[in-house]
Amino acid sequence: MTAAGDASRTDIDGAGGWLTAAQVAEVLGVKRETVYAYVSRGILHRRLALDGRTSLFDRQQVEDLRRGGRSPSTGELRTVLATAITRVAEGSLVVRGRDLVQLVDSGSGFEAVADLIWQADNTELWRASIDGELPEAFTVTGMMSVLDRFRIAVAIAAAADPLRHDLSAAVVRRTAPRLVRAMVDSLPLVDGADAEPSGPSAGETAMVVARRLWPRLTAQRPDRDRLRALDIALALLADHGLATSTFAVRVAASVRADPYAAVGAGLGALDGPLHGAASGEVHRSLAIVAAGGDAAADLAGRGPSPASIPGFGHTIYRSQDPRFAALCAAVERAWPGDVRLRVLDQYRRSIGTRTESAPNVDLALGFLTWMAEMDPGAGEAIFAVSRCAGWVGHAMEEYEERPLRLRPRGHYVGPLPIDERTRA
Repeated sequence: MTAAGDASRTDIDGAGGWLTAAQVAEVLGVKRETVYAYVSRGILHRRLALDGRTSLFDRQQVEDLRRGGRSPSTGELRTVLATAITRVAEGSLVVRGRDLVQLVDSGSGFEAVADLIWQADNTELWRASIDGELPEAFTVTGMMSVLDRFRIAVAIAAAADPLRHDLSAAVVRRTAPRLVRAMVDSLPLVDGADAEPSGPSAGETAMVVARRLWPRLTAQRPDRDRLRALDIALALLADHGLATSTFAVRVAASVRADPYAAVGAGLGALDGPLHGAASGEVHRSLAIVAAGGDAAADLAGRGPSPASIPGFGHTIYRSQDPRFAALCAAVERAWPGDVRLRVLDQYRRSIGTRTESAPNVDLALGFLTWMAEMDPGAGEAIFAVSRCAGWVGHAMEEYEERPLRLRPRGHYVGPLPIDERTRA
């Protein structure tokens, strides 16, 4: 590689954050014209330098494209989309230019993070109720799964919204809190739970969703620190880049599905054990350890892969998931001195010989639901309610792109008709 190429490689692997078009072309092994073609197709995103003329490209995005273009295919779809919402990188999670963990540590909660994602101020709308919009028989039945309830609630809210097909940013921003509340209010109160913990003072939006969600997940009486732990979980999970469910939302938005339908696509992709429900297995494992069982023995049938260990490993974070420590700290503050806090360390020690992977946010979320005496499936509900914020933000961003752009091309590998086989 040339000296320029060496410099660009150093910039990519080192601390430099931005590359020029010439450096990008050298790294990718393409012409500069191809780099700008990537920009026009949404594969690369550029910004202008302070001189107003020089194009700069994100180092991590170029590296992702370089690896995706040169690494052997393992069967997965590889693509790079430009987004101004969230940057996910080793040990860091940035939302709209703000470090999410630092934002939460400073006191921001779910509503503030959601409004940041949507670039909105929904102070009044967060406090608005959608009572009466969901049929009573639907809200009290216990025969549906959490995600089934959410899907139906979203469909009902859509049918009642005369502006559902208005995709303008102003309208979607006002639709978003209503979508979140529809999902939360679709869950019945847990037997023995108060209708809703004491609410915030007039005009305050802090922990509105957490207060509404808590009695629908547990009968345990909360104090402010416990509500705050749930609020922090919601805030930390609000968006995580182009995760599978978020990509499904963007595909739906690319064909101009309305926000309700786009969120429905996200719920469909979430409905599986490998995404939003991962914390449930952590919850069950903690219960085994607390009862004196051997979590490692219980997991023995799952295979040797680190991905089979609930709460450990991540496709992006190799050393640490920054959300894990933040949420665990909130749980420890919420239940100070509780002897059950030791169970997490016992679980980590018991499976320590089975994986070298670092703990992820699913471990912390399962820890929260177990300490709060929620059902093991409560983590999936928390995840979906929270991620709705990111889904709406990505739908809004996709509405600004060229329609129908997310149409991958298939490479047919099945049998050929007889006449084509003959000609071949």
